[in-house]
Amino acid sequence: MKNILIRIAAFRNLGLMLLLLISFHANAQRFHGKIEYYSSIFPSENGKIKSINETQITYYNSVFKSEDGKVKSIGDMGIQYYNSVFPSEDGKIKSIGNIQVYYYNSVFPGEDGKIKSIGAIKFKYNVIGSSNSNGKIELIDNVNNDSESEDALNTYYFVERLNAQ
Repeated sequence: MKNILIRIAAFRNLGLMLLLLISFHANAQRFHGKIEYYSSIFPSENGKIKSINETQITYYNSVFKSEDGKVKSIGDMGIQYYNSVFPSEDGKIKSIGNIQVYYYNSVFPGEDGKIKSIGAIKFKYNVIGSSNSNGKIELIDNVNNDSESEDALNTYYFVERLNAQ
């Protein structure tokens, strides 16, 4: 009986320690800054983030559905989108600054329309195997350890979140 009580106490202490670590991690990720939002007659930008700590964010007001309301620039960095006949890339990010983004146009549904590369960063997906792994990322490789491509990758995911507003 004594061994059981000792184990229960050890698990409880471990749980408390994990909870404490998680709370410290959450505090470290808090954002401290100023965010401004658009109040605009254009529905493509109304209510969207206008600036973060004085860094301006602009949006396309376009007749092309593939880019209307999407992020046009973050500060001095321009964002361009594909206007394509291929549904696998139409409306997706074409470039972030001077870094090009390419997508798979594939017969394999597990990779069709997914990111092929962002600058020097290459993506590979599982296309053969069980249905649980089909289409999931198999490999992300920064071929030349290019820091600009890594920055573009982070910006890509940030822009995708902004476009989803």
